[in-house]
Amino acid sequence: MDITLKQMQIFRAVVIAGSITKASRRVGLSQPSISQQLAKLEERLGTQLINRNRTGSVSLTPSGEYWFKFSDEVLRKFDQAIDEHEKRYVDSRVFLRIGLSPTLRGRFLSAAARIASEEPGFAKFEVTYATTSSELVEQLRLHQLNCVIVNDEALAEDRSSFSTALLFRDPMALLIPAEVPQGMLEKALAKGVKPAQLDPAFARYVEISSNVPMRPVSDAWYRAHLPFATPAFTAMTYVAAADIVAEGLATAHVPLSLLPSLPGSVRNRVRVYTLPGMDRSIVLAMPKHLMTLLGYANIFKRLTDFCRNEYSQNVPKESLLELPHPERPRTEREAAPVVAAADLQQNFQ
Repeated sequence: MDITLKQMQIFRAVVIAGSITKASRRVGLSQPSISQQLAKLEERLGTQLINRNRTGSVSLTPSGEYWFKFSDEVLRKFDQAIDEHEKRYVDSRVFLRIGLSPTLRGRFLSAAARIASEEPGFAKFEVTYATTSSELVEQLRLHQLNCVIVNDEALAEDRSSFSTALLFRDPMALLIPAEVPQGMLEKALAKGVKPAQLDPAFARYVEISSNVPMRPVSDAWYRAHLPFATPAFTAMTYVAAADIVAEGLATAHVPLSLLPSLPGSVRNRVRVYTLPGMDRSIVLAMPKHLMTLLGYANIFKRLTDFCRNEYSQNVPKESLLELPHPERPRTEREAAPVVAAADLQQNFQ
């Protein structure tokens, strides 16, 4: 039966992406081309593989379920065979295609590039940014990336396919403009406060894209603690949210791991308050078969060690403040750093 690897790759991409439109962006083909290849595959098999609904999303037929599992297994083995061939018969070149969120730019990105370039056999370092961990995991499954730094929850369905390492626990923080008068945050969190009594920045906050998993948690926090604040700004990334706060326009939630990468022009114009109970686990993931190759295994270990022993130490501990509690008023001037250095290291790991 004349079935090609290309057809299986397209079919798998459509299933993983959830629609032909999304798959088009992932595989770099037009929607008509994808539809044509799917139609040829279904014609050769003599059966319908996917159901297309009015919203553009797709679902699998029983035969589609069978052929998706088969295609996924065949393509994974094919990729492993290519990697093994290069290892045995070509050379020991290392092509690191790493996926990150924009939060880990700057210090982390430069260190990752250095670690990869120092590995014997290094050939190329490619970086891809995505606004959500699920997008990066999808590209990892499609073999468009071979290394990602993501929220642990995004790997729930694929954990057995990858080697993973916990890098750090990443607490969320509240950013407020540094120009806001001392004690104003404590006043804003008090019950019964009137918005007219506060700095205008507390009447607005930056909401993160709805695709980001922490968005519902962030919105719930604002409803509970600053109910008069409205989402006057929307940002695709935490980096953009920090820029808006630095201009004195609003408050925002960002992960603590963003701080080492913020430029001084932004970092010096915000104050940072940790938010208890709002954190996530950040992990490194790489296909298991690559761990049999010395170059990739070394990079995996060195990236893990860097995150645990160096990157987490770059958080400016002395400038982290504890969120005021209305039950026991404290001014910002009296607020001590949120935790001791050893405790912060444990939280950020």
